[in-house]
This record gives sequence, C-alpha cells and structure tokens, in this order.
Amino acid sequence: MQHSFSKLLRKNLLYMALPVVLILSAFLLLMSQVSRLEMFQSHSLDDISRLREYYTSGQTNVTITLEGLKSTGISVMENEDPVAEYFYLMVGGRMQLILLSEKTAKTLRTGESEKITFSACIIRDEVTAGYVEGEYANSLGIPKKEMEGLCPEYILDETSFPLMRIRLLRIASWVVASVLGLIMLYVLAATAFPVLNHEARVLKRFGSVGRYIRKLDREMEKKLRFSQDNVTVTENYLIVSYITHIDVVRIDDIKYLSKHIEKRRKGLGRPMHVYRLTASNADDLYFEADFFDEEIINDVIYFMRGEPLLEYEEHILKEKEEAENEMALQELAEEQEAERQEPGEE
Repeated sequence: MQHSFSKLLRKNLLYMALPVVLILSAFLLLMSQVSRLEMFQSHSLDDISRLREYYTSGQTNVTITLEGLKSTGISVMENEDPVAEYFYLMVGGRMQLILLSEKTAKTLRTGESEKITFSACIIRDEVTAGYVEGEYANSLGIPKKEMEGLCPEYILDETSFPLMRIRLLRIASWVVASVLGLIMLYVLAATAFPVLNHEARVLKRFGSVGRYIRKLDREMEKKLRFSQDNVTVTENYLIVSYITHIDVVRIDDIKYLSKHIEKRRKGLGRPMHVYRLTASNADDLYFEADFFDEEIINDVIYFMRGEPLLEYEEHILKEKEEAENEMALQELAEEQEAERQEPGEE
C-alpha cells in the first residue's frame, strides 16, 4: 500500500467530518419533519367566514388580508397598559371578532393603511364573544338577549400566533443547512488541496506548509522505515496520527529519547501497561506518545535510532532474569514437594 502524508490528511479529515455531517443531517431531517407539524404551519385564509371549518380541521394558524375593520372599543390590558384591541368585521349579518396586537391596532387607528395583512391563530372563545355581545347591546340600549349569536365564538387572535416559534425553527433550519453546506465545501476543498486542511498547520514551524506536505509525501513513499497502526517512521521524520491532529517530529531535532512504563486503569477494568515515548531537546521540542504494545514502541525506537536504546535492553534483560529466577524457584519448590511425598508412597 502506498503511503503519503496527503492521504493521511484526507483520511483524518473524513474521520472527523463524517460524524459531524451525519449529526447535522439528522438534525436537519428532524427539523424538516417538525416543521410539517400543524403547530409550525401557516395557511392562507381567503374567506373569513370559513373560520369554523379551518378550526375543525386543525388548521388554526392562518394568514389573511382584511379591510374595513372597526374597533369595538375593548382592549386587553397588561399592567394598566393596552397590549391588544378587539376589532370587528360584519360578515353575513354577524360581528366577526379580530384581536389585533397594539402595534397593528395603532396602524389602523392612525389610518396608515385600511387593508392589512396579518397572521393570526383561530381560537374558540364563547366567553369573549358573549361579553362583546353584551357590551354592544348596552351601547345600543337594547336587551342582551336580542344580540345572542351576533358574535361567532371563533375569533382571529393575532397575539396567539406562534410567530417566534415558527421563526426560530426556520432560522435554526437555515443555520444548520448553512453549516452543513460550509462543512461539505471545506471537505471538498481540503480533499482537493491538502494545504487547506487544518491539521496541516502542524507543519508551519518547518516552513511552507505546501512544500512540506510534498516533502513528506516523498519521504513516506521512498524513505519509509516503519508503519503500523497510527505511527509512521521515515528516514527523517516521526509521524503519529490521531483523529483530531497529526504530530510530526524531525528525527534530527531529537536530542533525548526515553521510554517510560506505567500502569493505567481503563474504566473499571484491570490496570494495564502503557508505554510512553518521550522525545525532546534543549530548545522547544517536547513530544510524548503513548503505546499499548511494547513491541510497537520498541520498533519505533529502533527505526528512529537504527538501534534499540541501552536502557530498553537493560529493562528487557532484567525482566528476563526475573522470569528465569521465578521459574527456578517454582521448580525448586516442586522438587521439595516431591521429596516430601516419596517416603509416604513407599
């Protein structure tokens, strides 16, 4: 298999981008399904006499254009300030009630526009309809009973329209779609031009990023010494790749190289050995990488130096000696146990 730094950049880019793309796509699909719910829909209403039909079918959020609205003189107060006002429109001999926000009502009162287009929610409110009937009857000086049925119980209420909820869903869908589109564009651009990959910024300390990408491509193709798992050793570089970043160390810059062994517990499991490789110099280089396989770290060190570290050899010899001593003690114990059992067998 041909190795190259550019392929490594592309692979890590796909590993990072794929989960994000899948999550954002799932969010976008979920929001598109949610937007189809009736509570987020807004229907066009051309005939105000069809309020009951729309309400019964569940199409309560509507947009309508009306003219000739007249004020009932009844306002909705909040902290002694008007926040909405009831208007009416005579339709088929009945007084159709419309509750408009104070902002829309002000537009009608000032005469800025006789025809208005607004979004409202169709509600059923028999109490308000009866109250308006009574107030209207009092203003005319006639018995309330004569006005029964004048106001339909279905009312257009602008203040109940879920404008903010619908707007937030649309904005969220647009934001998610935009972010998804930008990520896809970035993936395509960084795939075609590896120098745009954010993980390539690690090469800035060496000089031109584009030039060093090409140099590492040649190194990994023609001067490869070792490559296993996420570690690559070439004649001049140590490259350790993680999903979120790539570490590149120039071997000539390393003055001190060491290996440390420690025990680490993963979750509730048993402690396991972790082998840490440390490379540094007297300037600003300090690099660490952890390995769970001692054979791999030993191979990495061998191909970086051309020979194993003396302290590794001493460590291996010490472990071998301890194992041989333990085996000898076990054999001695077995021989002594056998000697104790011989007289009894005779």
